[in-house]
Amino acid sequence: MELWDIYNEKKEKTGRTMKRNDWNMKPDEFHLTVLGVLQRPDGKFLITKRRMDKEWAAGWWEVPGGGVRAGEESKEAAMREVKEETGIDVSNAGG
Repeated sequence: MELWDIYNEKKEKTGRTMKRNDWNMKPDEFHLTVLGVLQRPDGKFLITKRRMDKEWAAGWWEVPGGGVRAGEESKEAAMREVKEETGIDVSNAGG
């Protein structure tokens, strides 16, 4: 089971967690998501196409991203999501 930290409006952890996609947060609670925007040296950007078996937005174009897991930092989450969705290891990338 994947857990996400719950944050307040100042991006401070509240000490509470939620199950992935369990949208029972209060109006003043938030969770973090990240996007991994990859740019090649020639200036072109990487976009990916969602798998057709995805429940939401199947076949749509997007950039890699997803929810930040409990205890994870945003940068770690972005690197993990890029690796999971594209197979590209960006741990030594600049930026």
